[in-house]
Amino acid sequence: MLFKKILFYLLAALTLLIPAFYNGYPLVYSDTGSYIFSGMDLLIPEHRTIMYGLFIRFFSLNFSLWLVVFTQSLIVAYVLWHIIKVVKKTVSKRLFLIIIALLSGFTGLGWYSSQIMPDIFTVTAVGALFLLALKNDYKVYQKIIFSALLIFSVNAHFSNYLISILTLLGLFVITRTKFIPKAKQELSFLLPTVIIAVSIVTGSLVNYAVGSTFKLNQSSHVFLMGKMLDSGVLKSFLDDECKGDNYVLCSCKDSLPNTSRELLWDPKSPLYQNGGWQGSQESFNKIVFDIFTSPKHLALFTYNATLSSITQLFQNDVGSGLASNWYKDPTSPPYVAISKHFPFELKQYKQSRQNGNLWDQGLDFTFINYINHILLVLSSVFLFFTFASKSKRKSIDVHVQLIVVTLLLGVLVNAIVAGSLANVYDRLQCRISWTIIFCVVLILLSKKEYLKKIESYLSKK
Repeated sequence: MLFKKILFYLLAALTLLIPAFYNGYPLVYSDTGSYIFSGMDLLIPEHRTIMYGLFIRFFSLNFSLWLVVFTQSLIVAYVLWHIIKVVKKTVSKRLFLIIIALLSGFTGLGWYSSQIMPDIFTVTAVGALFLLALKNDYKVYQKIIFSALLIFSVNAHFSNYLISILTLLGLFVITRTKFIPKAKQELSFLLPTVIIAVSIVTGSLVNYAVGSTFKLNQSSHVFLMGKMLDSGVLKSFLDDECKGDNYVLCSCKDSLPNTSRELLWDPKSPLYQNGGWQGSQESFNKIVFDIFTSPKHLALFTYNATLSSITQLFQNDVGSGLASNWYKDPTSPPYVAISKHFPFELKQYKQSRQNGNLWDQGLDFTFINYINHILLVLSSVFLFFTFASKSKRKSIDVHVQLIVVTLLLGVLVNAIVAGSLANVYDRLQCRISWTIIFCVVLILLSKKEYLKKIESYLSKK
């Protein structure tokens, strides 16, 4: 029994790694090098958490990045399986493997599970949060696992702190309405609230142990300034409020960088002329604070944040930032990090599809995105008409309604957080938007007539 369970989870994890096997090596992104260095060299990054870096350090065994993506895929498989078990306890393992195989290849699921990046843990944070809130007969060890996964997932990426808190708050509000009858009796918010609080404390303690600082985010002022720049709020504020040199950016208000990317990464930008990531904190925070306390500029920021959040919902291209000739450049951060800490795998890395391999076969996401976009549109339409109809909504089990609402809240909150505080960018939305399709799968699985037909077909095969 135990052997079969272990074998099942191993198969599920390998299924989620279909994109990595297709690529020939775990996928990398421009930030991958920073995460590898932070964990392997035990350095707290100026603009990232160290928790995912420590994850790489621990699970790579100082040997292979394949072990890292395998472990994170195992975590994702574990959470998704328990979510599906909430919907239908008798669902077959074979059907589950088929579902995640299809989602792995044609949505963001597998492409994020296969990346040396923490983005996939946004979904595990939302999923673990729901599993802890659900009043179910879980065993103690299962609750401990869910709690540990939530603590890690929240700390894997800065955005997950806010996404988890707002998703939990949104779910609490919805269960206090009549939208889902009896929902209030099915969930308990004490445990997930406590675990999120513990997550924040854990992140602070880890930072202190590694870098002697309890501060979780050492760069929020820089990213907020970047958002103010992109939205046009910063220029408007400086034009209105600069009287001499009362703000550090007044001297360059007419020559500001065009985009936040230039502000953050160009060595000649005002950021680096005014102390860099650490030295600019006081002066940048003064500007940000005064913007938020100015009625006019707060209104401008709110207006832009609203439009950006809505726009972010439509940024769902799979493979965003993955297809680039830059990664095979020996000076690119992923190349440098792998050559230093995983030299045994450097040849694999250079011969992956992401780097053109031996036959110049790169990564082309045209067909995958075509399928992904169609599935997202159809799924969104299906969910809208299902939940807009009170009779159709009532025909769905309350547990199914709750998990669907939780996942959709996660998608919405993710768009709000990314659109309001970061950049409008496909990578930040596609990491979780595939759960919209997954929600439709959950609803169909909950319908006995559909499930029997599917499992009958599979048994014949």
